[in-house]
Amino acid sequence: MAAEPPRRARVQLPSWIWGGNPKGLLVGCEMVSRPDRQGRFIVQTEESYRNQRPDLVRLRTIAKPLDPAPRWDEIRRLSERVTINLPERMATDLERRLVKAEERGALVDLLNHHLLLLHTLPLNDLPTQSEYLVDNLNAITFNDDPSTGPFRNTWVHLVETSPALHHRLKLASVWVRMGQDHRLGGGDPTHLQRLNTQQDGIFSSSAGLYDGVHTFDAYLSPLLAAGAPGIWAVNVLRSFGSLIFSLGTFVSGTEGEASELLQLVWTPGAKEATEFRALSASAADAALQWWIEHLNLLFGVLSDLSTFADRDGDYRPAKHLEALLTFEQIFRRTTSMLVAHRDTNARRTLLFTILDSIEGVRGTNLITMFTLSHATKVLERLERVIPDQAAEILLPTARRAVSALAAMQQGFFIRRQLGTATVDLQLGTGNTRRLSVEAATAMYLKILRDATHGHGSDKESSRAQTAALLAHHDGEVPHDVGLLGCLYLLDVLASPERLPRILFRGGR
Repeated sequence: MAAEPPRRARVQLPSWIWGGNPKGLLVGCEMVSRPDRQGRFIVQTEESYRNQRPDLVRLRTIAKPLDPAPRWDEIRRLSERVTINLPERMATDLERRLVKAEERGALVDLLNHHLLLLHTLPLNDLPTQSEYLVDNLNAITFNDDPSTGPFRNTWVHLVETSPALHHRLKLASVWVRMGQDHRLGGGDPTHLQRLNTQQDGIFSSSAGLYDGVHTFDAYLSPLLAAGAPGIWAVNVLRSFGSLIFSLGTFVSGTEGEASELLQLVWTPGAKEATEFRALSASAADAALQWWIEHLNLLFGVLSDLSTFADRDGDYRPAKHLEALLTFEQIFRRTTSMLVAHRDTNARRTLLFTILDSIEGVRGTNLITMFTLSHATKVLERLERVIPDQAAEILLPTARRAVSALAAMQQGFFIRRQLGTATVDLQLGTGNTRRLSVEAATAMYLKILRDATHGHGSDKESSRAQTAALLAHHDGEVPHDVGLLGCLYLLDVLASPERLPRILFRGGR
């Protein structure tokens, strides 16, 4: 049985940190602490100490359909966390987008202008312009029935992250930086003074690989693209958080013809149209509620130093940093996979790297994740645990993934021609290996994954089997097989209670 992670971790805090107030840093991280006999701190998150759910990622409803009292003033009461200097060309860009929106009247141009405007406006003007965007969406009507329109179920939500979360996640970069600079870790005052005068950030270790937590775009984008190629919501990034405008329906996110010159370079993409079901009035709210609550639980694990302690309870920052980079990589690449609607090869390659990363945080290997019966069980579990209204947005891609995995089994054409129930691999004189179609499909996908380094096995024992599988399948891999990445990301989010033990790794 795997060792359970501790509830506390031991950390060594240099005296100079947090302006010479190490205890203040821990308070800012919302951690309970006490010193040990060696002058180190035994720390525990406040939510763990009080046996409460974390409060790190929050969702507020600003406006909802037919809302008699929308809470636009709540936006005005927010505070920007940083001051952003806008480029000089911003006014020109806004004017260009406005002209295009007025000339074409296309939804994408309307949103393109409004979202940039909302991103750049002073905070005091944000509520009025947000309401104006909602009114514009509500005013769009159908040509055959001006009394109705597609965007009558619009919602506006605010996603915020707690300052404590940012402080906790930054600790990993701070500690690994000190591990590579003994003068910094030792608090050499002249060294600290010199570092503070330089342009480079002192604690920038791998910061660019997990900067998505600052505006939280990395963790919201897979949700916004969940209906790909359909779009159901758009967001505005601000330093205080994200404003999410839900359209209340799926809208096709692609045009049938090339809309940019680069799209004239043809790549094989989806071969079949995607049908979008109508969304209930509260589907957007339900999906956001589920997603944000499970991100809150996820970051409760990822920001808990005890998850990344060793067997003796000492915090290991390298272990922590690797986990943070892995999760951001999973979320960002899932988004890239979802939006690769026009490029099957890119989507498939991204699937393989997503599942390579998920393998370590889920505790199941690739063959298992490529197996139809396992994928089906995962989907059935998600159908049970995700509320019906939230599932309207969250589960269509997962269902398409499982259907595509089932369809891929039809590619074993030799089995059909020979009339066998199994895929019979001829591995040499008198050596036949019989595989179920399900097992053969999983192994075939594993071969394609390994082929990202080039086709052909470098293992003598696998060469005949690899060659036989390539011979048996026609090579037609459904475009939506790539969506398996969404299925397993949802599974990770749906079961945050499994993560502490997996990430603790027995203190290794």
